[in-house]
Amino acid sequence: MKFLHSVAVFIFGSAIGSFLNVLIYRMPRGLSIITPRSFCPHCKKSLKWYENIPILSFIGLGGKCNKCKRPISIQYPLVELLTALLLLWSFTKYSFRIDFFFIAIFFFILIVISGIDFTHQVIPDILSIPGIFIGLVYQFLNNNFLMGLIGALFGGGLIFLIRILGGWAYKKEVMGMGDVYLVTLIGAFAGFPMIIPAIFIAALFGSIIGMIYLSITHKSKDNPIPFGPFLSIGGASVVILHNQIIQFLRNFGIYF
Repeated sequence: MKFLHSVAVFIFGSAIGSFLNVLIYRMPRGLSIITPRSFCPHCKKSLKWYENIPILSFIGLGGKCNKCKRPISIQYPLVELLTALLLLWSFTKYSFRIDFFFIAIFFFILIVISGIDFTHQVIPDILSIPGIFIGLVYQFLNNNFLMGLIGALFGGGLIFLIRILGGWAYKKEVMGMGDVYLVTLIGAFAGFPMIIPAIFIAALFGSIIGMIYLSITHKSKDNPIPFGPFLSIGGASVVILHNQIIQFLRNFGIYF
């Protein structure tokens, strides 16, 4: 029965991932997320039901639109697969307890924010700000509201300080308010002090991938690289690897 539940959760997660792709594509363009039905972003042809099956349709179509034959972005199956895997992890960890639903919402918000920030370099406040309050409600229900509040204030405050000092030092905006709200959201869910390793992981991944990206593309360092996806990686990591991170830090004499 547990196996069947896991399969059902994975399939349901991939379907949610398909909807998250709709949000990633339509929200920054100001399009309705309800109508029209899913369509090819190139030729605008409406997709038939068998062309819109999560993950499988991309494979069956060979990664190309059935009508215009232009390539379908790899983003679509990746988001569907990632959403399915994260939802499956949440189910495996929490079963159908209340934590499952809150952590799933946290992952969904991070995925959509990352997708939009990666493609449009903007983090929609309409997702991050309500997410902050959802995170605090989650902490309240777990009798951990104070740590959630401190995590939100510490994370958001630190990034806001970096934004101010960076703007003063470089005479330009180095970090947007969207990043501030996103870290506040992560702090609300992760709590204090887990927001600290979350920011560290984000900075580490951002630095490494940023250097690789610049070395491959030979683009100027002035060309901005969205930080939202790396912040999301940090936030998801401290939730998934919570116990392992604590044990790792204790090996160095750092106790929470």
